[in-house]
Amino acid sequence: MEWPVEVALARPVLQLPAGPSWAYEIKVDGHRTVLWRTEDGVQLQSRTGRDVTALWMDLAVAAMRLPSGVVLDGVV
Repeated sequence: MEWPVEVALARPVLQLPAGPSWAYEIKVDGHRTVLWRTEDGVQLQSRTGRDVTALWMDLAVAAMRLPSGVVLDGVV
């Protein structure tokens, strides 16, 4: 996987899917971020592909404990 990546974004629908394999949660405000643990360090990417590592240095430092190759997608 090469940095940066395009992240999947939510899209409006007229009806929610049904079935046992679907789960929903409330959307809270935050910043969509992809965290990359590389052999050399950690990079954080915004949903637009911008490097935001310096803005979330506390996360980057904590992510140094993760094994190389881990990629996390979430909201900070």
